[in-house]
Amino acid sequence: MFKEVEIFLPVKGKIIPLTEVEDYLFSRKVLGEGIAIEPEDNYVYSPVDGTVELVYEKKHVILISTKEGLKILIHLGLDSNSFAGKGIACYINPGDTVKKGDKILWFDKEYLTSKISLTTPVLIVNTELIKTLDINYNASNLQDTIMKAVVY
Repeated sequence: MFKEVEIFLPVKGKIIPLTEVEDYLFSRKVLGEGIAIEPEDNYVYSPVDGTVELVYEKKHVILISTKEGLKILIHLGLDSNSFAGKGIACYINPGDTVKKGDKILWFDKEYLTSKISLTTPVLIVNTELIKTLDINYNASNLQDTIMKAVVY
């Protein structure tokens, strides 16, 4: 039996295709399938109900697993390893349960914009579980559906 999983816009901003991201791993979809966002706000919210599996030590990478088994990666910024986690506050820890819309990150947009590109990929990393994936490039409001995945 197939299950549909909706993934919601986690940060207000303009959605761009991964192929337009100026980073080899994201634009070639090496890390997974999804979209990228040019953030207009300072907060990131959970795009799904699930369990936090990973918060990278510099707080710019979060991995959330859904009950259907999808693993959703949120990667705040490009070349973000270089800024040592400054300008980010994380409200979650590995093992935490999150609901769609829970506030999970705050970032100092002005500070970080001077250091890195804030283009933020949102990916499904275990694409082998996906039968079909629909992407909504017109989403613009927080919690609008950005992806619908039919999962095996």
